[in-house]
Amino acid sequence: VETTASNDTIIIMSTPTNNSLFLIGGTGGLGTEVAKGLVTATGFESKKAIVRDASSDKAQALADMGWTLVEVKDLTDADLLETALAGVQTVVSTLSGNDMVSLESNIIQSAKKTGATLFVPSQFGVDFYRWGTEFPFLAGKKAVQEAAAAAELPVLNVFTGYFSDWIFGFFVDLENAKVTWIGDGSDKVSFTSRDDIGYVLAKALADPEYAQGGSLSMQGDYASFNEATKWLGESLGKDIAVEYMNADDAKKLESELLVKGLEGDVGAFFGSFKYHLMGEPARGNDGCNLSKQAKDYGHELKTLKQVFGSGVYSGSS
Repeated sequence: VETTASNDTIIIMSTPTNNSLFLIGGTGGLGTEVAKGLVTATGFESKKAIVRDASSDKAQALADMGWTLVEVKDLTDADLLETALAGVQTVVSTLSGNDMVSLESNIIQSAKKTGATLFVPSQFGVDFYRWGTEFPFLAGKKAVQEAAAAAELPVLNVFTGYFSDWIFGFFVDLENAKVTWIGDGSDKVSFTSRDDIGYVLAKALADPEYAQGGSLSMQGDYASFNEATKWLGESLGKDIAVEYMNADDAKKLESELLVKGLEGDVGAFFGSFKYHLMGEPARGNDGCNLSKQAKDYGHELKTLKQVFGSGVYSGSS
């Protein structure tokens, strides 16, 4: 790796290797957590993180983990990407945002041209093959799959269920200690803490089963929303008031909010997505039940009680 300085901006240029693992999106909320475990992957000559600003604190945190930084200021520039990805074998993306689909499509094209043999898209969450891709967020996942198929680049999907260290801040009114579940709250789903994902994925990348892609599932816990509410309340030292909503009524509300969201109301859009994630299990969707196919490769994933006990939600209450 060669480091040069130009106008006070650090530019880190990559040099080719025969077998490199690349992480893109490692400075984001999910990426930072995934990077911790993914850097333990074996069988690669180098492990590199593509970042927009190599001098940023978040990028330096990746370097401290053991990642070699490669600066690419514009992920839409195919020439820059192809140069940065020299020697790539596997690309893991943890990108998010409105431009995720277009960016990952660009990455797929550049990775294929530079010899990549596997792409792990930012599809962490429910098993969308069983869950479906009706909701706009999930439709984007399908578009990325189609782009990879068109480029003939094998894809490894990673299904984790809900992020146990994040999702309850989205579902539950922690400040007022109340929540409305859809159905009766008894439907069980899979949960995984974001900082466990990279460790399991790192092991899977060395597993011949996934050399040509496929679907990797993992879970730290499998529990109902009622159980999770009880444990969360205990960790916070308070009783969380629970109400329930009929699944059909929730679906109607989800649809109404989505219409507003697609018209530009961001709050309504995310409200619709919340009802979608909470409501589908109550309507019989098993796309967030990963218990049968989940793998851990000997890594002990955190249970809900362990996640809650870490105090991750204490600052939100």
